Amino acid sequence: IESSAAARWQLLVSAWIDLHGRPSLIGSRGADGKPYAALSDSLFSTAAPLDRRLLLDTLDELPPGAGVDADSASAAMVWKRPRWSVRLQPEPIADMLTEAHVVGVLGRGAIATPIRRMLAGADDDAVIAAMDKILPAPIDHFLLQADLTVVVPGPLERALAEQLAAVATVESAGAAMVYRITEASVRRALDTGKTAGELHALFNRHSKTPVPQSLTYLIDDVARRHGQLRVGMAASFVRCEDPALLAQAVAAPATEAVELRQLAPTVAVSQAPIGEVLTALRAAGFAPAAEDTTGAIVDLRSRGARVPAPGRRRAYRPNPVPTDQTLAAIVAVLRKVASAPSSGMRLDPAVAISELQHAAHHKESVVIGYVDPAGVATQRVVAPINIRGGQLTAYDPASGRVREFAIHRVTSVVSAESG
Repeated sequence: IESSAAARWQLLVSAWIDLHGRPSLIGSRGADGKPYAALSDSLFSTAAPLDRRLLLDTLDELPPGAGVDADSASAAMVWKRPRWSVRLQPEPIADMLTEAHVVGVLGRGAIATPIRRMLAGADDDAVIAAMDKILPAPIDHFLLQADLTVVVPGPLERALAEQLAAVATVESAGAAMVYRITEASVRRALDTGKTAGELHALFNRHSKTPVPQSLTYLIDDVARRHGQLRVGMAASFVRCEDPALLAQAVAAPATEAVELRQLAPTVAVSQAPIGEVLTALRAAGFAPAAEDTTGAIVDLRSRGARVPAPGRRRAYRPNPVPTDQTLAAIVAVLRKVASAPSSGMRLDPAVAISELQHAAHHKESVVIGYVDPAGVATQRVVAPINIRGGQLTAYDPASGRVREFAIHRVTSVVSAESG
């Protein structure tokens, strides 16, 4: 940041040439319809530096001051690297030319002289020196006008540019920048610690035109009203109806540690906590009292720490125990299923729905074979309630609640009353 403009330019151009990305794509949309973000991985390209160097080498072969358009540059680059033709089409080459103009590598399509030095292998100092010869020298003056605008006919010296930016706002940029001085901009400069005298000296010293009288009046008027209200920070305050007693407390040696600062005859502030200020004043022989925001005296003595009461634990509820009737029905069905020949096929969902609807209509319990999502097969005694949308709603006596079962996972349906 503290370097010269030529040094900053050389650093920018070097980074652009070797950048593994395509900045011109930022904001455009990819094949998925989403815009490319500035730091998106989609902009990463290992071929980007190679394409830029090929473009610059192609332009370097032209006579000084000659330039080409995107179509001509694309044709010349494809002729040199036919295997790269897919990414050397006129559209991406036009994007690279736009980037080159933005960073100052090209001007009106022609390559800059310092870039030719860089491509020839010159060191950084030589490239910076070549750019210094091209750039205009910094100036130390500006032109004040009667409408409170400031015309800068060239690049200002860094220190002067910072001072002017503090008291004026840029209105237009170009070969000659135009600043405007307003009441808000003068107040902004005063907020940074500038004084009215320093602002007058800035314009008198660096303006090549007479300072308008309206600007002098504006600075003096804003400075007169600036800072009438002051805002600061304080951790505690001390107030007293007796100015002499407060002055004695501020001057007491015992209160030096809390650094009391008198703001008014009856008010002083400190950056120390209220407890430390009370201790210091009492050590000095005074009898201060602490007050709250309403002026009422409060007791600041610490209270004993209390351990919060433990929360009530939930009572233990044992799992419901199946009845003898349920266990007998399960055993009977398991024996029946074990003795029956198995074809290795699941029950047809249509048949399962028919049998479950029959059980629901007659309010009978059934034993279903069921395979859960983990592939674990189990036998469950349930009382069907409703069958709808491929789901069985049934009461499960084992868990004591109503559950949902997917019909396509039911492998068998057997009446709990049989066996």
